[in-house]
Amino acid sequence: MGALNNPLSNALNSLLGNAKGLFTGTNPLTQPRVGELFGLGIQGAPLVSTRDYFLLQLESWLTAIPLQSQWIVLIQPYPSCINTSIMQGLETTGGDSKNFDVDKAKNLLAGYPFQRVNGCLFAQSVTTPDETMSTTKAGVDQAAGRGFLPGILSNGRNISNTIDISFLETNTSFSDFVIRPWVIAGEHFGFVARENDSYNRRDPRNVKSTVYVMEYAKTFQNVSMIPRKVWTFFNCAPISVNSVTLGYDEPSQALKISTKWTYTNYAVANSLYLPLPQIIDRVSNIFNGNFPRISPFQGGRGNGNFPQNITGFF
Repeated sequence: MGALNNPLSNALNSLLGNAKGLFTGTNPLTQPRVGELFGLGIQGAPLVSTRDYFLLQLESWLTAIPLQSQWIVLIQPYPSCINTSIMQGLETTGGDSKNFDVDKAKNLLAGYPFQRVNGCLFAQSVTTPDETMSTTKAGVDQAAGRGFLPGILSNGRNISNTIDISFLETNTSFSDFVIRPWVIAGEHFGFVARENDSYNRRDPRNVKSTVYVMEYAKTFQNVSMIPRKVWTFFNCAPISVNSVTLGYDEPSQALKISTKWTYTNYAVANSLYLPLPQIIDRVSNIFNGNFPRISPFQGGRGNGNFPQNITGFF
């Protein structure tokens, strides 16, 4: 019983100590050591406004809320098998040389202006994968196990290995003259590895690519945005292009065509390796180093401002 009462007695002693310290201003009742009640060695910080400190941290780049609309998709490289000669050799054209003539459309739509400046300009939405694992309870004989709870076992990862990307339909139709031939080429050539195929010398039948999804964040006024998170999908290839229903009704919004892509594995990276605190602090010199205080009672350097780094804990 003595061991069980220690946290409670410590908390009571802490409250009594706070009451004594109230008259000296060293430990006010507004910051009791309530953490000791749960066996934690957490002490309250005196004379700190929790509201002001919370608002200050919201001004930090690390805790700022990003805009969900600031992202781009990069597809590198586009397979060389997306060309008129191969497509017309694989598919029935009915004797018309214009059928599956994709060279001009592919060269234009997959070129630098539409793919490299701001990523793929036709990408309208992308769904990143989830990451889950299945679990099961360890089999325990009821007679032997009695009232004990069974342990939890992992059954492995559950990952769909697909991502969804929708593309804006335009007069040149990126979905039908680049993605659709890409799917057809993948159906014919498959995803098998081929001899002497490498990044520098790709086999023409290699339909796999790397897809990057880069999520951007603001840095500071008049400063370029930077990628805060980068998804990389390896050995990626489109596996389906959704159908479109045409009608005479006036569309309420622009047409977007959904596609599904497969990949072998993915990786996610952040931008914390960049010297963000130094970059932001250098720009923040317009404030002359005077940042909001975290406590109305705190003074500092004669002007009452707390010398807090604008990037938070950095």
